[in-house]
Amino acid sequence: AATAPYSMGGKIHVNTTAVGNVGAGTDDLMTYNLPADVLGSDGKGLRITCWGTVTNNANAKAATFNFGATSISLALRANQDGAWRAEFVIMRTGSGAQILSGRFQGGLVNGGVTDHLTFAATPAETDTGAITVKCTGTGVADNDIVQKGMIVEFIS
Repeated sequence: AATAPYSMGGKIHVNTTAVGNVGAGTDDLMTYNLPADVLGSDGKGLRITCWGTVTNNANAKAATFNFGATSISLALRANQDGAWRAEFVIMRTGSGAQILSGRFQGGLVNGGVTDHLTFAATPAETDTGAITVKCTGTGVADNDIVQKGMIVEFIS
């Protein structure tokens, strides 16, 4: 069974060690293995915030947020030079059932917003086992996509 800090709410995990994609193909950026039973009863949830940067070049770029087997594609574009940020709220609605709401924002170094998307999904992760939370990046050259942080917070 889950124990503190999961019984009260608050920060579970923080990673601010920047990591970028390596060469061509898809790479795991930041990963966190959510312990079993953190979402042990209905109404418990998570807020996951991820952010990073993209390099301004013509290379194709893609980033994905994964909550277990549920994947959410984030909109990254070639010739976009700046920051991106995604936030997801995941709530347990039943044993092995969750709802997910999220938003993504991509922008330019000077602060102009280029993309703003919202997401909804219904993951069906087994909450009695560990659930992998991660972002992946697909690029052409090293550091086309860099993830600079991930915060996982518990909502009781």
